[in-house]
Amino acid sequence: MSGFEKKIKEDLLRFEPAIVVKASSNPSAPMGEDEGRTTSDWRTIRTKILENPEVRSVSPVVKVTSVIERKPTPDEEKAREEGAPRAAEAQALLLAVDPQDTIQMERLNQLMTEQGHGSFELAGESMVVNQALADKLNEDGLLVLGESAANIFGPAFLKEYRNYYQEQQRAKNNNEKLEAVESKDRELPLPAEYVVQGVIYDPNLGAQMSGYISLKNAQNLAGTGKGIDGLTVQLADAFRAGEVKEILKQKLPAHWEIETWNERNKRFFNAISNERGMMYLVLTIISIVAAFCIMNTMITIAVQKRKEIGMMRALGAKTSQIVSLFINKGLIVASIGVGTGFLLGRAVLYWRDEINQFLSSSLNLNIFADILQGPQSIPANLRLLDSLLICGIAFVLCTLAAVPPAWIVGRMDPAKAIRNEV
Repeated sequence: MSGFEKKIKEDLLRFEPAIVVKASSNPSAPMGEDEGRTTSDWRTIRTKILENPEVRSVSPVVKVTSVIERKPTPDEEKAREEGAPRAAEAQALLLAVDPQDTIQMERLNQLMTEQGHGSFELAGESMVVNQALADKLNEDGLLVLGESAANIFGPAFLKEYRNYYQEQQRAKNNNEKLEAVESKDRELPLPAEYVVQGVIYDPNLGAQMSGYISLKNAQNLAGTGKGIDGLTVQLADAFRAGEVKEILKQKLPAHWEIETWNERNKRFFNAISNERGMMYLVLTIISIVAAFCIMNTMITIAVQKRKEIGMMRALGAKTSQIVSLFINKGLIVASIGVGTGFLLGRAVLYWRDEINQFLSSSLNLNIFADILQGPQSIPANLRLLDSLLICGIAFVLCTLAAVPPAWIVGRMDPAKAIRNEV
């Protein structure tokens, strides 16, 4: 369980920011006008956060859920009018990238070099998509990087189109001509066009259809002005996120909320903690069962050695001396058992992958399925505190198991013991 928890945390920290900072929503704002976006003073907040020496980078976050359609060619437009299917389209999540964030730009450019093709160009109306979205837009094989454009139907466009449609309806209700409405108010809104410059594989996004655009373009598509969703904070040591949070709470205004990666995954880590607690309970029960086995052995020895014990009592041996003999025997048994068990446990952990492969190939018994931890090594993390606690519980219980039979036998009447009577 400790190894599983460690692996999960390492995987999370590869993809998740250590801290997320965002402004709390305005409860007095009319419904639909406050979407949880921060105010335009986020650059000031960003500067304050960067003053902390533990902070490596602070990146603004704007997430835009949109429908993306590869812009049809003139032939496709003509065919569409005749009832042909629409060009390739998909619902995707677009993420903003601040060109001034050198650390984020360096990471994405490196990913583009290692696991992408095209260029990571976001200047002007440009975008970079991940592999899943590229495959969807290229279903017909007509997507050309650096040339093909995509229509993006974002929240701002949908809001404009809704307003335009409502004005049309009012014009019809008032018996006005549509041409007069268009010339008086606005023309038919059109979706934004962006050129697909490159395809990138980002493990942060996995198989989700997504892409990257510049911060300014994301704000325009979302219709948020200069606002953002929040700020992601990367730390030199993500495990100190709680300490950094307390420091930031004193520096930032009260309406800014701070959430650590541990808090975002609290329910999941609580489940792992409960599983570890159950493992401690199981191991304790096993130790108790072992202690009863040792107690039964000691009772058997006490019955077999009843005459010898009676002779020792007759010669003046004290009850405490009799008890100490059994306790010493219990110490020897506990020491050998705990020591041997610890060494065997270490050996099983060391060869855990080989044992798993043997069981899988020989007995068709797959103890740790790849779906749980991936095709990598079975996670394990031998912590000194766990070893001391588990071995200590077993040692103490097995040693104390020798006390009750020794105490009973040590208080026997010597005469009855020598006569082989109970």
